[in-house]
Amino acid sequence: MKSLQLTKFGGDLEWREYDTPKPSGKEVLLKVAACGVCHSDLHIWEGFYELGGDERIYVKDRGVDLPLTMGHEVVGVVEAVGPDASGVSVGDKRLVYPWIGCGECKYCRSDRPQMCLKPGSLGVFKDGGYSDFLMVPNAQYLLNIDGLEAEQACSYACAGLTAYSALKKTMPLEEDETLVLIGAGGLGLMAVQVVRELTKAQVIMLDVDDSKLETVRTLTPSVKTVNSKSVDPHKAVMEATGGVGASAIIDFVNNAQTAALAFSMLGKNGIMVMVGLFGGKLAISTPVPALKNLTIRGSYTGSLVELRELVDIIKNKKLRPIPVKTYPLGDAARLLDEVKQGKVTGRAVLTPHA
Repeated sequence: MKSLQLTKFGGDLEWREYDTPKPSGKEVLLKVAACGVCHSDLHIWEGFYELGGDERIYVKDRGVDLPLTMGHEVVGVVEAVGPDASGVSVGDKRLVYPWIGCGECKYCRSDRPQMCLKPGSLGVFKDGGYSDFLMVPNAQYLLNIDGLEAEQACSYACAGLTAYSALKKTMPLEEDETLVLIGAGGLGLMAVQVVRELTKAQVIMLDVDDSKLETVRTLTPSVKTVNSKSVDPHKAVMEATGGVGASAIIDFVNNAQTAALAFSMLGKNGIMVMVGLFGGKLAISTPVPALKNLTIRGSYTGSLVELRELVDIIKNKKLRPIPVKTYPLGDAARLLDEVKQGKVTGRAVLTPHA
């Protein structure tokens, strides 16, 4: 088994070769067919999250140990199953839910393993998909994606799930209300792909890249787009809402500038969902949330149940897929650099066996 591993935060990814593991108990061994390159991988690679100013959170302090095989957006083909595994057979193609918890805490028991206090997330705390094989601890984390291409389906495990869970946190929205999405990167495009399955509200996407906004219009023509570099986004949203502001805003960038903008555009009873991890600080006037009855909250990935819901929507509705480009596993470091520079439209996907 060959894996591309992170051995030093901020350092080069290194090829490591190991014996291909044999599953025991309820484990399932997958031959990796596709693994998405996610912005979260970039933070792990660099070793920190920016908090604004000179402050950082270091991933090693959150329990990330090296060496580590990154990659948490994985589709694989079942190669072998443990003696106690059930529900899958050799040759099955499956999407992996990577946000695995301890299975015993209150979060895991209430279907929120992504919030587990002792997480075992694949590609974060345990080895992931930048490899030709991946061990999954239980078949319950494997989803049937028959009818979907591996390179399209893999990113639903993080980008798609994160966008879908964030959207659900803003619902319900009435037809005369407005939802603003900030950032037409991978997360934003995933949200655009599925948003019309959740609401008929007016949807406005803000971004600074015309090519990404064009992709938004291609995916879902009813979504309005605003280039916030050439147009005053606050003015545009206020005009579109008749001066009352947005009912909900999801910030898929979530730096100091976008968070301040989002807060300023919220109407009464509005909800602001902070998703992106770009870093920064938000200063607000404390009476405003009370006077306007605002909700400000975060959203981190999503549950296994939500991923099943999302996959069902994608399979049944046959929605337009977001742009995807595939690359050999050895291109991972270059792609991470392109993600950092915002050069990727849609998703970049590694295909170890292509």
